[in-house]
Amino acid sequence: MKAWASAVAALLLLPGAAHAGLNDSVAAAQSGDYLGAVKALAVSLEETLTTAIDTAAPKVERGLGTIEALIGDAYYYGHGVSRDYGEAVRMYRKAAAKSNATAQSTLGDIYFYGRGAPQDFVEAVKWWTLAAEANIATAQLNLSVMLANGDGTPQDYVSAHMYANLAASQLPPGEDRDTAIKNRDIVAKLMSREQLAEAQRLALEWRAKQSN
Repeated sequence: MKAWASAVAALLLLPGAAHAGLNDSVAAAQSGDYLGAVKALAVSLEETLTTAIDTAAPKVERGLGTIEALIGDAYYYGHGVSRDYGEAVRMYRKAAAKSNATAQSTLGDIYFYGRGAPQDFVEAVKWWTLAAEANIATAQLNLSVMLANGDGTPQDYVSAHMYANLAASQLPPGEDRDTAIKNRDIVAKLMSREQLAEAQRLALEWRAKQSN
């Protein structure tokens, strides 16, 4: 529920948002049709995008990507609608094309498990890489495993250690964080001293870049 509300709030801050679309969205939400509410927001954003000035267009694009990712979530998890992996993939791909990192990460999951699309480790690595570059910790964890095992990508212990290290530093206490730490330590035992130093250097550079 909070995610849907946040999407509405984000749209309300956009200049020139189509009020008709907002009214339709509010009406749908009040009736309990949350998927309909998000779709109405998407229409409103698309109308805004056609008239947005150059400086506003990127913000609107990002907003529309968020809405499309939420619609993908509704179909992927069956929130307020029958679960439909095929439709979820279609919406996630639209959101991912607008650089929505959460959608990119979920597409990695989809291709890894073969849900709504044929299982394809190369595609999983592709989407997890994009999400990991956008600093999504779970994508960094998943990508580190693929790199360590050489699944869908050439084996690369240096990058695997770096991404596991980054994931471990961001994930909250729990199973995922424990897994990231365990994987990082396992990979470290397979690396030379020079490789380990390189991986640690890359992780430090990454964190410095993110803090700027």
